[in-house]
Amino acid sequence: MSTAISFVTTATNQYVSRGRNELHTIFERHFADFCAQYDEKYAATYGRYRLERIQQIGERFCTCGDYLQGVARIRCTNPECGHDYFRPFSCKGFYLCPSCSRKRTILFAEHLTNEVLLKLPHRQFVFTMPKALRPFFRHDRRLFAEVSRLIYDILRDFYHEAAGRPLLTGMVIAHQSFGDQLRWNPHFHTIVLEGGFDDEGTFFCIPFSGLQSMVEVFRRRVIKLLVERELLNEDFARNLLSWKHSGFSIDNSVRILDESAKESLAEYIARPPISLKKIHYEPFKGRVLFHTKYSQYFKQNLHMFDALDFLAELTQHIPPKGLQLIRRYGLYASRTKGRWQDMRWVAERAPDGWKATHHHSADTEGLGYVPLWDGDEEVPVDSRKRAWARLLAKVYEVDPMVCPKCGADMKVIAVIEDPDELKRILRHLIKIGRSPPGFDPDWLN
Repeated sequence: MSTAISFVTTATNQYVSRGRNELHTIFERHFADFCAQYDEKYAATYGRYRLERIQQIGERFCTCGDYLQGVARIRCTNPECGHDYFRPFSCKGFYLCPSCSRKRTILFAEHLTNEVLLKLPHRQFVFTMPKALRPFFRHDRRLFAEVSRLIYDILRDFYHEAAGRPLLTGMVIAHQSFGDQLRWNPHFHTIVLEGGFDDEGTFFCIPFSGLQSMVEVFRRRVIKLLVERELLNEDFARNLLSWKHSGFSIDNSVRILDESAKESLAEYIARPPISLKKIHYEPFKGRVLFHTKYSQYFKQNLHMFDALDFLAELTQHIPPKGLQLIRRYGLYASRTKGRWQDMRWVAERAPDGWKATHHHSADTEGLGYVPLWDGDEEVPVDSRKRAWARLLAKVYEVDPMVCPKCGADMKVIAVIEDPDELKRILRHLIKIGRSPPGFDPDWLN
């Protein structure tokens, strides 16, 4: 019963809401069966107490773009034109809904680039762990926060050692639980300021090469953490430390020097596990064909899932409610960032968005975006709402708040949630030949 919120650009640059996508169809046909079989078939592998959370997000996703759940009516402000359209509500099912996740990803990347990352060189570090330890992170997702802090401590200590003095640096650490073909592969993407400031405000640039010693420190500290949490016994820990090929790795081959690279990487670390471009649903066989780039691990570039198995692989990446997936440390932590104005050497290198809101707070129109709050990961609801039209114009080159017929501004004139009123509107749209894309008139019965 849902109509996806995704967008295309027509020849006249008109905002058009596309019909249902294949992920909606998969959920509508198989999600109820998946939930019914979860405890028996999937709970032992994916988590025994996760079904309630999965149902909550899955059911919300099934209503995303459903005209029967509520719409906003948007009309041209030119009284001689009167063009209007209805936009259904979105589900905000981050990490599941591709459309809602895309909006969140772009907002996060803009916030990080325009208001957080200093105008200095940065580098991406990617931390990975052996397969033997990955199940611990599936069943205790609090470990992500502890390992994030551990990674910050390791990099900070290496900076102190290299500079011969304490340095204040900045990092953004995101954990992702998914790898190729949706398999469980917890790893950490870290955007690291390539150096740091000493107590006198002097910046020391410290590019890293040769990470063997850092990998060994990472391995020992993670194993120590798991032993302290009584997830590993001493014998298994010693066995892990004896492995010649430990399975731990750190990659820092990506250096970030310009704003475009910062924004692209910020989008990458905040992306959801699923892309509609990668899946093809075969309804008669109840199977999902998952396309991806060639995987050295699987020795293939596609995989055929049973629909229920596909849902199990996908929904395992839905985080518990309230779990913070992206954290900021050092100069980029909210508490320290609140003192940038008192740190002249930092303020001079601050991004333009931060400078505009702190030095010219009354004039932010020239930024090209709405400044967001300074939370560690999310952006507030009001900012998300204001950003909707601007993000569509940025990504799809179509502005839904500009009338495609006369070019005048459009505005929301009503929000409609009453079921009877919605059915009356939809029947009228069908009658005059303006049925919403993908909407089945039988749903009104």
